[in-house]
Amino acid sequence: MKRSKLTPWPMTRRRLLSPLGLVLLGATLASPMALGAVLPSGSGGAPADATGPVLPEPAAPTIVWSTSLKQPVYSEPQARDGRLYITSTQPDGPNVFALDGQSGKLLWSFATDGSVSIPPTVGASQLFIASDVGETHFLRAIDARTGSLIWQYTRGQPPECMCSYPPTLAGGLLFAQTDGHSLYAFDPSGSAPSKRLWSFTGDGALLTAPVVTDGVVVVGSSDRRIYGLDAKTGKTLWTGTTGYAFTAGPVVTGRVVVIGDQGGNIDGFDLKTGKRLWSFTAGGAIDDAAVVRGNTAYVVSEDRTLYAISVDRGRVAWQHGMADYAEHPPVLVGGMVIVDNRAGELLALDAATGRRLWQSDLDGTPFSAPIPWPASKAVVLKIGDHAVGAFAVATGHALWRYRSPDVVTRPLVHGADVDVATSAGHTVALR
Repeated sequence: MKRSKLTPWPMTRRRLLSPLGLVLLGATLASPMALGAVLPSGSGGAPADATGPVLPEPAAPTIVWSTSLKQPVYSEPQARDGRLYITSTQPDGPNVFALDGQSGKLLWSFATDGSVSIPPTVGASQLFIASDVGETHFLRAIDARTGSLIWQYTRGQPPECMCSYPPTLAGGLLFAQTDGHSLYAFDPSGSAPSKRLWSFTGDGALLTAPVVTDGVVVVGSSDRRIYGLDAKTGKTLWTGTTGYAFTAGPVVTGRVVVIGDQGGNIDGFDLKTGKRLWSFTAGGAIDDAAVVRGNTAYVVSEDRTLYAISVDRGRVAWQHGMADYAEHPPVLVGGMVIVDNRAGELLALDAATGRRLWQSDLDGTPFSAPIPWPASKAVVLKIGDHAVGAFAVATGHALWRYRSPDVVTRPLVHGADVDVATSAGHTVALR
């Protein structure tokens, strides 16, 4: 049974992927590659057998640098302006770190005096960290260049913990979700202690991450409603419902809000009025936000199918069955849509027709979203708890695999490097 999206961040696992051309140069890229057979397939059918030959283990990547933080890390690094930002679950001593992205040199550290179990949210000049110390809960803004505290917001009641879901920057506002299922809005700018601008609770059910477009905050809820809120005041502008809980976040394109629910409904709502414009029902729950390009929304369902649906009318352009369900949204690169699934398959489909272009065996269960790595014309993803792999997006061939005796985080693509942290406190740059 699929893990619930109501699970807090540390228990959530995700993955994803993408395509591009690749010329295999050098010893590393010319190394043996583990690949399932590449077989074309028509749209909409069950995948053909694609076991392929058993090939040797891919080569190990080059380690560009490695830094020990001496603190366990379970959340993936974040990057901006040539720096990496990393948080640790260890409550004793420094547990927020900034590293130079080129050398791995430690630039500064900050102690929250409490556990940090989610990644930092990185703004233009500030780092936003949610943590807790006993029954006191903190949201802090830290100077991204110096590591000094700019402001902090505290709450004292246990349900007000803001430390299970990463803060969200959207529409010039900073949003924090609480374990009490409230949504808080803050002004992230300035050097004075920030005050909460407004809060929204709805019917007290778990909320999805918010999306802000044209002054409207859109958020789904497990109380079976989708809400449109005024971004300045938090006032409810409209509500919509489909009769099932929303755990997948909304996507806004133009004036259409696309969102799926646990009943398998994929709906289009008007951004300004909340009027339902169209509805399509898949054969299983929708757990992940749609990926939209132009007039097409690509959505995966627990019925083991990827759907391409028109945004203006909600009509299915094509659908493609898989050996198992996809836990994460697909990714679009060029004219391809890439999706992986719990069977350990990685599929590349023609984005316009749904025709299968290639299929590859990941040799394990993907535990993260495959992420485009343009510098190497590849994608990277976490496989199981202890490995990260790189795959050519043109063919699906495995280029390298990094294995660790410790639990690894989701990878971060940072220019020419792929950065990974481990439960032993090491941060490693791979290439």
